[in-house]
Amino acid sequence: MRTTGKRKYKTFQLFNKSREMPVKQTTALYHLQQLDDKLAATNKRLSEIADLLDQNTVVRAARSSLEQAEQDYHHWQTCQKALEKERTQLKEEAEQVEKRLYSGNIHNPRELTDLQDKLAELRRRHAEREEPLLEAMFALEESEQSVQTAQDRLEKVLAEQAETLGTLRDEQAKLTTQQNSLETDIKQARAAINAPHLSLYDDLHSRLRGKAVTQVNGDECGVCGVQLTSQLAQQVRRGEVLTCPTCQRILHIN
Repeated sequence: MRTTGKRKYKTFQLFNKSREMPVKQTTALYHLQQLDDKLAATNKRLSEIADLLDQNTVVRAARSSLEQAEQDYHHWQTCQKALEKERTQLKEEAEQVEKRLYSGNIHNPRELTDLQDKLAELRRRHAEREEPLLEAMFALEESEQSVQTAQDRLEKVLAEQAETLGTLRDEQAKLTTQQNSLETDIKQARAAINAPHLSLYDDLHSRLRGKAVTQVNGDECGVCGVQLTSQLAQQVRRGEVLTCPTCQRILHIN
């Protein structure tokens, strides 16, 4: 480091290779701010991509729909089989009773009446199962179509997501490389700033939501827009590390 004449602030020995001139501390601080801004944006996007890769809400919703459709299908399939089995058993039992009733071997009037009543009951129960069976068959057919629709939807979503997720992973890889590069650049940029100014920058960066340095537009603060005095603007132009009297950010003028 070196000081010049009566100047209040030191100028760090960061050189512009084309002119072999030391870069002012305000320029070095502004450069660090730009790098930190880029890193913050990169980290934010990487976080968003990580969330997107982890969530896959569209895929989960499609799978959930398929699972529900399959549950409905198995439910109606079970109902249909149970009703068919019950009707078959009732029919077979009715046939046995009818065979015995008309076999000619039953001579007791009371026994004949009991068999007739039992046959009528079996036939009634068999007939009552017909409508529920038809309803189960129709519901099973509909649920089978729902399963196919849900399967098609899931396959479509998976194909779309495969392309999207592939694009996201490519972007993630590029941003990770950029992140590493920025972290290296930031380390070098911080090395070009003397300790008191770096401490001031870190404090402001922490307190002012990541914006420690602002560009002066004309003679106005680039953040709060306050008009700078001509003396303050002149001092900043000379490279003195000074802060805005209103928002407290470090001022920089090209």
